[in-house]
Amino acid sequence: MMKRSVLKIAIFLSVACSFLLVSFNMAAAKTIELKFAHAFSPKHTMQVKVFEPWAEKISKETNGQVKVTFFPGGALGKTPDHYDLAEKGIADMIYILHDYTPGRFPMTEVFSLPFMTPTATKTSRAMWKTYEKFPEFRKEYDRVKVLALFCHPGGDFHTVKKPIRTIEDFKGMKIRTANPYVTEALKIFGAVPVTTPVTETYTALERGVVDGTVVPWEGLGIFKLDDLTKYATMADCYTMTMMVVMNKNKWESLPPDVQKVIDQNSGMALSVWCGKVYDETDEPFKQQALKKGIEVIEFSPADMEKLKDLTLPLRDQWVKNMEAKGLPGKAVLETVLQYLQEN
Repeated sequence: MMKRSVLKIAIFLSVACSFLLVSFNMAAAKTIELKFAHAFSPKHTMQVKVFEPWAEKISKETNGQVKVTFFPGGALGKTPDHYDLAEKGIADMIYILHDYTPGRFPMTEVFSLPFMTPTATKTSRAMWKTYEKFPEFRKEYDRVKVLALFCHPGGDFHTVKKPIRTIEDFKGMKIRTANPYVTEALKIFGAVPVTTPVTETYTALERGVVDGTVVPWEGLGIFKLDDLTKYATMADCYTMTMMVVMNKNKWESLPPDVQKVIDQNSGMALSVWCGKVYDETDEPFKQQALKKGIEVIEFSPADMEKLKDLTLPLRDQWVKNMEAKGLPGKAVLETVLQYLQEN
């Protein structure tokens, strides 16, 4: 009897352990869905050429354990609310421009200053290195998990009727601005900055509300502004900074092996990937505009240097503003300028 009882107990324990093991394996193999939201078209350059391939890579390297589901076009919320979507966990990941949350990332604004964009790749690399180097810079993002920081190539001046060939040509021209630092630069140049969303710039150009706009070639083509503009004056005068961030609780809930895969494919790697794709897409859009008859104008070296010199006080003002808040503005600016010179 004793032997039979022991045997029954052994069988019961064996079955129970097998059941628990199967249950554990099923739980471990359960697909982790990550909701990725942004306000742009599902055909947006970043969506098609970066985020979708990135998501496939994450899925492959986690053996299908992670599935990224995209919610483009503002499906989960209005454009300015996307950062909050990530903070609150309504979305697990989001892509947004920093300028949609004005005043929230004062240190990151160093990259929005005029003439800080040799290429999108270089500036995106500098953004991530600055994030890694300065704790004050990282603190701006302490409520989320940062996956990438990047930007588009330098924007130029595009006009409809009057070309900008010299600094004097700016005088009195109504130019659609892109951010507060571009606004101040345009004032210094003698132009009249007009704040208009890029999505409404076509109508503003068509109706003569503005004479021109600052925008990179990609933006010129995406928003069909090259159907209206006739002149492009090269300057690489500004950029718009962007980010991909993740809800912090969601990140912390992920298994360590999944976190490792995401980390290996994010940070510097994803930031540079985004910048590089933006650089690569700029030239095709430029060629598209040239086929429509747009004239490309280059400033003389003297005028180009003068434009840069005229905007230097904006850098000084940014440093003063940061130092007044107890932030290392001078050290950050000097470091960023050094990073931008690196190959």
